[in-house]
Amino acid sequence: MPSRDESLIDRQGKATSQVRVVLLGGLAQDVGLREIEVEASDWREALLLVRERFEQLRNAIDERGQPRPGYLIFVDGVDARLAIQRTAKEVVILPVNHGGVDTLRLGWDDVEKLSIEVGEKIKRDGEKIDVIIGILRGGVIPARIISDIIGVDELDVVEIKFYTGIEKRMGKPYVRKPPISALRDRSVLIVDDISDTGLTLQVAVDMISLYAPRSIKTATLYIKPWTKFVPDYYAAVSDKWVIFPWEKWETARELGRA
Repeated sequence: MPSRDESLIDRQGKATSQVRVVLLGGLAQDVGLREIEVEASDWREALLLVRERFEQLRNAIDERGQPRPGYLIFVDGVDARLAIQRTAKEVVILPVNHGGVDTLRLGWDDVEKLSIEVGEKIKRDGEKIDVIIGILRGGVIPARIISDIIGVDELDVVEIKFYTGIEKRMGKPYVRKPPISALRDRSVLIVDDISDTGLTLQVAVDMISLYAPRSIKTATLYIKPWTKFVPDYYAAVSDKWVIFPWEKWETARELGRA
């Protein structure tokens, strides 16, 4: 039986459709469901409906259907901050820290082993790489190690800004530092430390595509199970907050503010 809100939508004559709302991380545990089906006229209305139905989601969605700090919304695979369409088949609610600060702390030896694993996968694949681009800041060290493993001398960096803290993000991504290498008709490998939501890698690939390379491959040390961008090469999967050795003090400061 439709809820009072859904019946009201029908009586007002709005065109509605079935929207699947997917909860990831700790949200699914809090609500006891991973997927919720609702009838709604657009994706924001779908969020308001599930917010009304499940009190646990009010910490994630505000009264306007906007994600609260610490949460991201994906509309048919596109970050809601970038989404143009109003209708959607699937809306994903993703906690930035994924249901608690459950950490995986890595040492330098771990980073080297993971980078070697990724580099060996690239070598076995036989892909010829001309330029490696590390995403500042986390992708620079893995990019340098991988460049040594696969024998690529040309190394560049790009910077894409999102985070202001563990549970805080800027409204939209922007490129702070573009590549300086000549990329036209060349094979490019983009490297980052982790593909979490996947938005950073997607923005990087879209940007590098503007330089008309022959091909683009992507690599990370880790991916999250819920990422919307699975790179061509990666070493491991984790649902924890991965703390790399180059960011342990930064992370400690941010956790101290939480």
